[in-house]
Amino acid sequence: MTISSLLTKIASGKNWFIDDTPQIWRGIVDDPHQFATWEDVEYCINNPQFYDIKFIHKEHLEWVDIQKHPRCWSRDSEDVNELIEVWKDGHNLVINNFDSGNRYKQELLQSFEKVFKGRMALHIYAAYTGSSSFRVHQDTANNFILQIEGKTHWTVYNNRCSNIVEQAEISHEEFNDMVSQMDPAIDTLLTPGDIIYIPARCYHQAKPDGKRLSVSIPMQHMLPHMKPVDRTYHALPH
Repeated sequence: MTISSLLTKIASGKNWFIDDTPQIWRGIVDDPHQFATWEDVEYCINNPQFYDIKFIHKEHLEWVDIQKHPRCWSRDSEDVNELIEVWKDGHNLVINNFDSGNRYKQELLQSFEKVFKGRMALHIYAAYTGSSSFRVHQDTANNFILQIEGKTHWTVYNNRCSNIVEQAEISHEEFNDMVSQMDPAIDTLLTPGDIIYIPARCYHQAKPDGKRLSVSIPMQHMLPHMKPVDRTYHALPH
């Protein structure tokens, strides 16, 4: 299935004008590796000066503290050896600007943006063991998640956090009590080729089951003052 056909199927799969609820499409991508491969991930880890690379601790579910070092000819970046060691320890890898410098992935995002009119990005979530991801949380962006390899248990709730209240710092015990009162809209295992849609501010959580590779395509509509990225590939004039 081409990207164009994929987007047509997603866009026509529900009435987006009146329905912004969580959604899942089973096996909708016949070749998920067109979005990302392990070779892509390996390249990013070996070139941290070009990417925003982070790890979620497999037990504490907080960001792993990795030192960045001043460089002579590029921005501050991590040492590759340390990134590899953190990866080998089984923590959950996040690459936030995975599309950076890649013509094909820029064109892929451009196709999405033409259909959904948002400012989009391409993020990677990957691990070679069953490391945990974030706790139950919500994001300000709408999000498509594609499972590329492995399996991930997803829970997406009907409950949303409101924009009209300030985000408060509360204890884990207080938040867990709130989670126990939430109503799951989706409670399922995502397998390769599946896509899940999470509306903005819907509470959700991912629990990977062993080795996994997935792509997140978040959409932001709340920043009209920001100029959209020009994803057109420009050849030099002769």
